[in-house]
Amino acid sequence: MSNFLSLIQNEQMKIYSRARTWIMLAILVLVVVLWAVMLKYVVESGLNSMISFVSMSTSLSTLVFIFTVIVAGDSVASEFTWGTIKLLLIRPATRSKVLASKYISVVLFLITLLLVLLIASYFVGLIFFGLGGMIPEQDSFTDILKTYGYKGIDLLMSITLAFMISAAFRSSSLAIGLSFLLMFVTSSGLIFVLAQFKYTWVKYLLFANTDLSIYHSGGKPLVEGMSLGFSISMLIAYWVVFYGVSWLFFTKRDIAS
Repeated sequence: MSNFLSLIQNEQMKIYSRARTWIMLAILVLVVVLWAVMLKYVVESGLNSMISFVSMSTSLSTLVFIFTVIVAGDSVASEFTWGTIKLLLIRPATRSKVLASKYISVVLFLITLLLVLLIASYFVGLIFFGLGGMIPEQDSFTDILKTYGYKGIDLLMSITLAFMISAAFRSSSLAIGLSFLLMFVTSSGLIFVLAQFKYTWVKYLLFANTDLSIYHSGGKPLVEGMSLGFSISMLIAYWVVFYGVSWLFFTKRDIAS
């Protein structure tokens, strides 16, 4: 167990020893500040409380997606690019443990970014909007935490996909680029358009199931017959496939090839 924890610690050191990580964190905080300035002085947002600002700041999770996909896509592929994979695998730990430590480190980075976003929006909201004002019922702190939870599940699936591509093709640029492409294609409403044409197979697509918040808000699912249990089952199935492919390629491939 201690050996596995040391692997995770080593991966965390790799992530936070790079300048780009701290640049990402700084950009995230800076964007929160600029977001507050815009809502306070540029547009008539009507915000007058910190909690409402924190609620609106959940939309900035797109930045968290971008940054975590970059780290996930680079996690395995960079070891092959720089030739450090052989040094990593001469350790007594199995390849399975090495891969798991990398994946867990990426997930921890995702959690860290979400916490930074939440904490930064809280304090920036206090500075710009204070505690007073009318607070909409949907902006309760409990609902905000639920929103972060739903977005965290969505982001988890995206970084797992990027991680799989990184492990399978050993190309960080392919993993990052393909993940971005899928996000922008699905966010453009393609899934919704297909659902409107009554294609029932749409409900089996990954990105048709990642937004679990529709079940919490009482919204109508994309395809008739979809439910919270169905979407969770699909996400678990996709996660198993993504991580299973990552494990298969990482543990079975000849490192010298």
